[in-house]
Amino acid sequence: EFTAISLPYFPQVTGVLGEFDHSSSLANLMSIYQAANRTAFNWTDSRIVEWEKFAELAKYEPESQKPTVKALLIVAYSIIIIISLFGNMLVCHVVIKNKRTHSATSLFIVNLAVSDIMITLLNTPFTLVRFVNSTWVFGKAMCHISRFVQYCSLHVSTLTLTAIALDRHQFYVSVFSRSL
Repeated sequence: EFTAISLPYFPQVTGVLGEFDHSSSLANLMSIYQAANRTAFNWTDSRIVEWEKFAELAKYEPESQKPTVKALLIVAYSIIIIISLFGNMLVCHVVIKNKRTHSATSLFIVNLAVSDIMITLLNTPFTLVRFVNSTWVFGKAMCHISRFVQYCSLHVSTLTLTAIALDRHQFYVSVFSRSL
């Protein structure tokens, strides 16, 4: 339906768009792009109007959350944080203190618990504040740290569950191979 930006004209487009007012309409942006790139989009005016309406509806207004919704978010997140910390610390404590639970599977379970604790402490409170304030208030560095912890914990959990499955598979394979 449309032509991609060709590389020889790309600096012209970025130069023109750099000076352009970002609150302008999509039709104005497209006309500048067409002039700079010497190409045309096959969009009708009605499609442009529909897209602008959609973009306007997609904007998130900070005032859209009611105080009761904010209060419910705070209570729900607080309960989740407290239960998560308590439960995961309890798992770590039981496995570390109880000598009978020192096994590969228990180590994997502790690894999952530590991953959940990291998410609970380094991601969940910041997400709550972002939802309540409708914006990120902790700066760029904390944004990157929070996102890194989120992805890191996701990968740790997935890989740990995979390791548990492989450990259990090896156990059952060895048990059944001895009995045959």
